[in-house]
Amino acid sequence: MRIYIVRHGVTALNQGNVRQSREGFLSPDGIEQARALAEKLSELTIDSIFTSPYPRARQTADIISAKVKQLLVQESEYLTEVRYPSEVVGKPKDDPRSVRILEEVHAHFGEPGWRYSDEETFEEFVERARVVLDYIAKTGFQNVVVVSHERFIRVLVGYILLGKEFTPDVFRVVRKNLYVSNTGVSICEQWGGERGPWRVITLNDHSHITGLSHKAVLPDAV
Repeated sequence: MRIYIVRHGVTALNQGNVRQSREGFLSPDGIEQARALAEKLSELTIDSIFTSPYPRARQTADIISAKVKQLLVQESEYLTEVRYPSEVVGKPKDDPRSVRILEEVHAHFGEPGWRYSDEETFEEFVERARVVLDYIAKTGFQNVVVVSHERFIRVLVGYILLGKEFTPDVFRVVRKNLYVSNTGVSICEQWGGERGPWRVITLNDHSHITGLSHKAVLPDAV
């Protein structure tokens, strides 16, 4: 089984370097990106599409579906973005207080029961990744598109690579070094059936947006 893990297209808040909430739709550039990706995916065999219910992700999934056999798009809360403390949502990524808060959060990853406020813990978002992969494996689909968000894609790919060895210390490295561009595609395969090992085939392929008019958006490094 093969899954195509896709980050949603760019939004106005992405382009403004702001950490956004659940809300927010694709910008004109984001729609252009999603259409370019859909054109590329239309050349492949796709059986199903799963997406985060956030509008920017759902829009991206619907654009893909419209181009790829009008496939049913299924929403799942398990594919939503990693939840940060509400104190940093809506703030620029370089906001000094937000940077300090997230540095503290990341410093405490893996400490049982520790929270700054209402954020998701390492154990919680890694468990989501496990549930997502187990569910997809049980669907019987062989070629699946999954539309999600920058931080959760890092978690999902990290878990695919390392499984139970995906520790808080490893996540800190992945978070800083795995670039996830808007509509970038990472391809992963599960070998040997439902309980077989996962392998990463491609990381963040964004060749479909080469030459588009938009400028690249900096990744969320914290």
